[in-house]
Amino acid sequence: MSTNKMFGFSKVNPIVLLVGFAFVVVLLFWVAKSVLKLLSFVAPVVFIAALVINYKVVLGYGKWLIGSLKRNPIFGIVAILFSIVGFPVVSIFLLLRALATRGLTNPMKDTAFTPYEEVQEDFLDLSEIKEYEKKVDNNYNDVF
Repeated sequence: MSTNKMFGFSKVNPIVLLVGFAFVVVLLFWVAKSVLKLLSFVAPVVFIAALVINYKVVLGYGKWLIGSLKRNPIFGIVAILFSIVGFPVVSIFLLLRALATRGLTNPMKDTAFTPYEEVQEDFLDLSEIKEYEKKVDNNYNDVF
């Protein structure tokens, strides 16, 4: 006689799962709110640090906002409002970009071209290869 066993998931109450999911969502919201509150206090210092490290990044961002306002007014207004409301996030973005572009310069500006010499003699001797091709008789050489 054989015995069949059924393997399956244990019965879990869906209400417990729903309550657990709601708890995780509330916990993530609380963590995000706390991080943004901390960033709102640090944002002016971070923005000044971005200005000190590379002021061109901040000017470029301002030019991008004005340019987007001229090209597409609705998108420009939304981008400016996001920049005001999300100032802590924008200041962190500007700091990271300033740090990333700190040491970069124009590579073509400081490039010195290397002088070259033209080789007059034939330094590549293909005679041995051509003799070998004559000795080997295969159809592959006829393809080329």
